[in-house]
Amino acid sequence: MVTIRIKGGLGNQLFQYAAGYALAKRMNQKLKLDSSFFPQQTLRGFKLGYLNVTFGDVVEHQSGLVKAYKNKYLNKTLRKANVRALPCGKQTKYLLETRSDIVPEFFNISAPNIYLDGYYQSEKYFREYKADLIQQFTPNYPSEAEYESALAEIQGREAVAVHVRRGDFLNAQNDPNPNHYLLGEQYYHNALKYVTEHLENPVFFWFSDDIDWVKQNFGERENFRFVSLHTKHADIDEMMLMKNCKHIIVANSTFSWWASWLNEHKDALHICPAKRYGNLHMIPENWIKIGVE
Repeated sequence: MVTIRIKGGLGNQLFQYAAGYALAKRMNQKLKLDSSFFPQQTLRGFKLGYLNVTFGDVVEHQSGLVKAYKNKYLNKTLRKANVRALPCGKQTKYLLETRSDIVPEFFNISAPNIYLDGYYQSEKYFREYKADLIQQFTPNYPSEAEYESALAEIQGREAVAVHVRRGDFLNAQNDPNPNHYLLGEQYYHNALKYVTEHLENPVFFWFSDDIDWVKQNFGERENFRFVSLHTKHADIDEMMLMKNCKHIIVANSTFSWWASWLNEHKDALHICPAKRYGNLHMIPENWIKIGVE
């Protein structure tokens, strides 16, 4: 049995599921999701249940040493000490991601039961199962008319998704994590310039948690569209719309990282910030890095 601890927003949940799925497939074991992070959360919800994922059980509690290792104080201490592979009795191993780098034990760990704890933000963990994940990371609920209308507008155009994340990043200057930073206007001006130099007649579909800021700072041009859905599962629906654009300009966000990675257009431009914002191996080799200043 492989169990993966699920935490964070939609983008991080996809990374965690993908890593757990890949390990379970390699070891020919069942996958279980630990969702105990969410009952105490008000800002984040468990999203994987709305997708066509093929996990086994969802559990909200873990006992024994697993519960102890999940304790935020002990967990932080272990990560600082770079202690990754931990025993959990005779048949279970606890694999903890301690750095923003690849966890080497992931690729050779072996035990009847494995518990994964971390973000695992690199395709290196799951790239060989990309076709499976593209199929699974699709909604398992009927689409709404608002979504279908936006999708129809995207299809048939040289559509370029542009993701602008502000919201919780507005306080980035107070965040001790240097990878959490607020992207400024210059990155988007640089990215728009690159796209217009390489594509004919692009239409830019803007996705943001602050559409008013986007309009105020970039204007309302003829080839701009502003997308802000009000569907029941607007976050998933917007990710699917971004994925269906022919090209994408991502923010320093796991949300738009996944929209880009799931894109199936053969000649897609994948544009991302040159400044690091996650795992050292987060950005695929074929993505185009654009300066943020």
